[in-house]
Amino acid sequence: MNMKKIAAFLTAAALLLQVNAFAAKQTSTPAEAEYSGEYQAFDQISDYISELYIDDYSKSEIMAKGLSKYLDGNDPVLVELLKATLESLDDYSEFYTEEEYKEYIEDLNHIYYGIGVVMRRQEDGTVGIVDFAEGSDNAQKAGFKIGDVFSKINGEDVTGMGVDEIRERVVGEEGTTVDITVLRDGKEIELNAERVAVNGFSVNYYMLRDNIGYIRIISFSTETAAEFEKALQYMRDNNAKKIILDLRNNGGGLISSAVDVAKAIVPKGKIADLKCRDSRYDATYSSTLNKKEFDFAVLVNEGTASASELLAGALQDSKAGTLIGTTTYGKAVFQNSFSLKNGAVFKLTVGEYLTRNGRKINKIGLTPDLVVENEITKLDTSKMKQFNFTPSSLGERCDNARAAKERLNYLGFFGGEINDVYDYDLFEAIKAFQSANNIFSYGVLDATTQRRIDEASADLDVMNDHQIDAAFVQLGGKLAE
Repeated sequence: MNMKKIAAFLTAAALLLQVNAFAAKQTSTPAEAEYSGEYQAFDQISDYISELYIDDYSKSEIMAKGLSKYLDGNDPVLVELLKATLESLDDYSEFYTEEEYKEYIEDLNHIYYGIGVVMRRQEDGTVGIVDFAEGSDNAQKAGFKIGDVFSKINGEDVTGMGVDEIRERVVGEEGTTVDITVLRDGKEIELNAERVAVNGFSVNYYMLRDNIGYIRIISFSTETAAEFEKALQYMRDNNAKKIILDLRNNGGGLISSAVDVAKAIVPKGKIADLKCRDSRYDATYSSTLNKKEFDFAVLVNEGTASASELLAGALQDSKAGTLIGTTTYGKAVFQNSFSLKNGAVFKLTVGEYLTRNGRKINKIGLTPDLVVENEITKLDTSKMKQFNFTPSSLGERCDNARAAKERLNYLGFFGGEINDVYDYDLFEAIKAFQSANNIFSYGVLDATTQRRIDEASADLDVMNDHQIDAAFVQLGGKLAE
C-alpha cells in the first residue's frame, strides 16, 4: 500500500471513530456507506476481534490501538493524518509543521531577507537609500547611510537599474551576506551586509487630485496598524479629508490588526462581536473615536475576505464609509492557533463574528452601497504615442521611446518612469521582450521589434477600473476628460 493510500486509509479509520460514536446515539440505522475493499476488510477484522478476541475491546478501541501502533515513529504519515483531520473540518482549520508555520508567519507579515533599507528611485534615474527599515539597525551597523546610491551588487554594475531589479539582487537567504558598492559624495564605498528578516509594507498610499487620498491595505499583519497611522498622517500633512480605502483582494490576516485600524477611523461604538461555541470566550471590539476625521469610499470585491470584511462592515454600518464594488467573499469565521511541544501549530475555527449592527455575513458577504463592476477590454493604443518604425537605441530622446514604454508597461516588461528618454530601464525591457518573443535580444528598438510590440499590445486585455473612478466621483473628484 503506497503512502497516499495509507494516509487515506488512516484518515478513514480516524473518521470512523467519530461515525461510530455518532451512530451509537442514533435510534435508527443510517444507510450503509460505500467503502473501499481494503476498508471493508479492516472493518470485518475489527468485528471479529470485538466479538472473539480473548480480551474485551470495542471497535473504537481496536482502531485506536491499531492507529497508535502504526503511527508510533512514523512521523510523515502522522503529519499527513493530522493535516487531513484538520482539513476535513472546514476550509480554514489547518495543521503546520514547525517549518511550515514559520513560512506562514513570514508570508502573513510580508517578511523577506534583505539588508534593512528603504530604497527609492531618484530624479536622475539612480536608486538611493532614503530610510532604514523600522526596528532594524542592521544596515547602519554595516555602514550604510541615507543618501547612499547603489552602484554595484556582488560586483555587478546596477547603474540605471530600477528599484525592483536592485531589490531582487539584494534580497536572498537569511544569514547570507551581500557585497554592495555605494556612491557617497562622489566616492565609491564597498560595504558588506548580512541578510536579516525585514518586514515588507502592507499599506500603500499616495495623493490623487482634488485633495483626495488613496490608501490600499494589502493584508492585515502585525505592522499594518502602525503603517496605516503613517498613511493617515500623510493625508493630514497633505490636507486630505476624503480617502479612497482599497480593500479589494485583501484576503484578511490578523483580526486584532483590522480592529486596531478600525479604532482609528470608525466612530465611537461597536466594531464587531465575536461569538464562540463556548460563550465564555465571546468578545466585543469597540471604538472610542469621538469624531470622524475622514470621509471614506471603500473599494471591495469578491477577494475582500475575513479581517478586511470586518473592517468594511464596521465602516458601512457606522456610515463612516460608502462601500463600492462587488459583493465580498463572505468569510466571517475566525481561527485560533495552538502551539504543540514539537514546534508544530494548528489553526482551529472557533467562532464567527457579526458586524456592528449584528449582521451575519459568513457565506453571504457584504453587499456594497454602490455596486460597480470593472470591465475588461482590449488595450486602446490610439491615445498613445505611435511608433515611426525607424530604429532607436540607448541614449536617444524620441517618440519611439515613449511609445515603447507606454506599451511595455501594460505588457509587464517595463515599470519605470514613462517619458521619451531611451534609458537603461527601457533598454533592459526591450531586451527582455525580444528574448520572450524569439527576436534577436540586443536592446535596439528596430522596426521588427516595434511591430511586435504593437501586435502584442493590440491583443492585450486590460482592466478598466470603473470602481476606483466611482469612488473618486463619490468623494467629489472630477474625472479627467
